[in-house]
Parts: sequence; C-alpha cells; structure tokens
Amino acid sequence: MVSGLCLGLPMTVVSATVVLGCLGWLVWLSWQLAALLAVVMAGGIAIHRLALERAIAGFDAAREGEDALHKAWRRLGDAAKELRLSRGRRAQVYQGEILRSVDDIRQASVKAGDAFSFAHEAGSALYFLFIAVVFGAARFWNLSAEALSGFVLALLYLKGPMDQVLGFLPFFARARVALGRVAELTERFESPEPGLADAVAGTGARPAFAEAIVLSGVRYAFAPAETEEGAQAAQVAAPFVFGPIDLRIARGEILFIAGDNGSGKTTFLKLLTGLYLPQAGMVTVDGEAVTDASRDTYRQLFSPVLSDFHLFEALTDEPGLTHAQRDDLARAGLARLALEGKVAVNDGTFSTIDLSTGQRKRLALVHAWVEARPVMVFDEWAADQDPSFRHQFYTELLPELRAKGHTLVVISHDDRYFGVADRVVHFRDGRIAAA
Repeated sequence: MVSGLCLGLPMTVVSATVVLGCLGWLVWLSWQLAALLAVVMAGGIAIHRLALERAIAGFDAAREGEDALHKAWRRLGDAAKELRLSRGRRAQVYQGEILRSVDDIRQASVKAGDAFSFAHEAGSALYFLFIAVVFGAARFWNLSAEALSGFVLALLYLKGPMDQVLGFLPFFARARVALGRVAELTERFESPEPGLADAVAGTGARPAFAEAIVLSGVRYAFAPAETEEGAQAAQVAAPFVFGPIDLRIARGEILFIAGDNGSGKTTFLKLLTGLYLPQAGMVTVDGEAVTDASRDTYRQLFSPVLSDFHLFEALTDEPGLTHAQRDDLARAGLARLALEGKVAVNDGTFSTIDLSTGQRKRLALVHAWVEARPVMVFDEWAADQDPSFRHQFYTELLPELRAKGHTLVVISHDDRYFGVADRVVHFRDGRIAAA
C-alpha cells in the first residue's frame, strides 16, 4: 500500500499543480464564474471527505481481517498434525477462521470501494451539471463569447487532472491505514537501548564477570489482558506480578530454579538475561548497575537454551576462535551428545536441524557449548530427553561445564538431581519461597 502511494505521488503532484494553475486562469477569465465554481468544488470536496472517512474505516476493518487471516494461515502450518487428526478442528479453522476472515475482508473492501465509486460518480455528475450552469450564468452576467468558451474548455481540460487527484485518494486511504499499523508496531517494539541494531558481533574479548550477578528488589508486572467491553471487574483476572525478589548468583555456581507451573521461573530467567526490563529494582554485575546503555553488553554474558528456543543452522563467530577451532568445538559437542551420526558441521553450518525435539535441544546445547559464555541458562532442558541423557546432563555435563568456569542456572523439576546444585531456589506465585 505504501509503495503504491509512493509510485502515484509524483503524477498526483503534477496534476494538482495543473489544477491550481488552471483555477488561477479561470479567476482571471471571470471571477463570477470562478466564485460559482468554488461553491461547487466545496460541495464536491465535502462528498469526497465523507467518502474518505468511510473508506478509511472500511480499509481499517479489512486490515484487521487480513491480520486474522494471516494468523489462520500460520495456524495451518503450526498445527498441521492436530488438524489432520480432527475433522472438527479442521472445520473450525477453515470455516470459522479462514472463510470468515476472507468474507470480512471482502465486505469491508467492497464497502470502502463503493464509497469512493459513489463519490467519484456524484462528483462527475455535479461537474458536468456545473458546465451546463455556466452557459446560463454567462448569459445572466453578459460574459463575452471568448471568456465563456475559454472557461468551458478549461473546465473540460481540468477533468483529467482532477480525476487523477481524486483517484489517488484510495491509495492514500490504504497507505494511511498501513502506516498507522507500522506506527503501532514501532511504538510496541521501540527499544530504549541506543545503538542496539548497530552492534557488531565477534569483536573484542569474550564478556566476563568476576564475582556475582545480583538482583535487588526486581519486580515485573505483565500488562492486564484486554477484556470485552462491559465485562465485570470480578471477571477480569489480575495480571501476574513477579517479585520483588532479591537474589545473588555467584560466579561458578550451579543454581537450580524450581517451582510449580506459573510460579515465575521463566519470567525470572528473562529478567536475569535482560530479555525483560525490570519495572522496579535493579540488576548489578560486580557492583555495577545494568542500564539501557549497557544492557546489550550485559546480555552477552549468557548462552541460553530456553523452553521456546529457536534453533539456528549456522554457528556464530566467537572472539578468540578461528573458524576451524569453532567447527572442531561443535564436532566435539555433537560427539559428546550422540549427534555426530545425524548432524555434521561444514564451514560453521549444521547439515540439518530436522530432528526430534530432544535432539534439537541437544543441538541447541552445542550452540551454547561453542559460544562458551560465562553464564549458561537452561529452561527445563532435560524434560524432553530420555533417561540416559537426562542422567548424563545432570551428573556429567553440568559438573564439566562448571569445571570450565561457567555459571549455570537451570530450571528443573527433577528433584532427584537437586543434589548436583549448589543451591535450589523455589518460586511460588512470583516470589522466592525457599532458597
């Protein structure tokens, strides 16, 4: 929509310039007829303004329908297995989401287009009616034949440029809706961190810390869910509030995080790693507070394997490692995690990531292994592993990583392995219940 606006803008500007020039000449020919034309144009502008408002509302509704349609299309891919196994679910997605969204888009777009068509046809009829009125008005004001013929010819010539300007309005309306959505997304994802997009990876020394990472009075509250208009206050669930908490994580420590589902464990990890910004309290590293200016540098301390992780095919360039050393480290990790027969490394790229869930988590651990950052974070990494790999993770891998100098923060429900940790912190309802 925005590209269509940019392509049509130059010709529209030229046409608008022609219209203004001709209007000036019409005033010079006959100010009486020009005044009458101004009245008629005011009526036409009012009609088009009303049509523009209705069209923008229609295009906005169509854009919302397109958003819903994109979600439904994405659901077809994400839930392909479940949809194959359930006719009812297939009917719900196809008829209740896809067809309904398509119908909503069609109706909204047709209404918006009808508004512009009506305005265009009404404007054209009014324009030619005015030309007929000009002959009568010229007779009433005793205008010369030269002035009358020049005025009428100019009006007929103006019809083309004026149609160009008015025909540009639908593009303007659609682009206005699209730019409004862009502004909403910009505001939602705007980051207070300067130069975040300009950061260059692979330069300088590896990040490190000497003593401890400390969370002091850290608190985070999720935004309340949107509710239907008129819903009772008692029916609206209160948003989850995490904290305030105080916690010190020493360098080289193995820290287990435990708690029921929804107790705040994953929220804690995202606050610790800098993915969420504390709404109160502060995070310090070796006594220095993490600020907006230093937060991206702070994040480089962590190699995470989160529960909703994304698995990359390519390894990153790491400070102090040649490409050959990086690939050798990855091959050692693949061998250690029994993946060498399934995945190979060539020029920093894994041969495949089309693996089972447990194998994908092991491959994500290889990424963390190669990155070798000071703090490794695991969100229920062992949950999708078979018993032998689960045992290996807790009794062999974690001690080996700690021996290499890493600090380990592990979310776990495997209480039989809690003895591996230096400390176990239990969360309940967003607060530390026991440590």
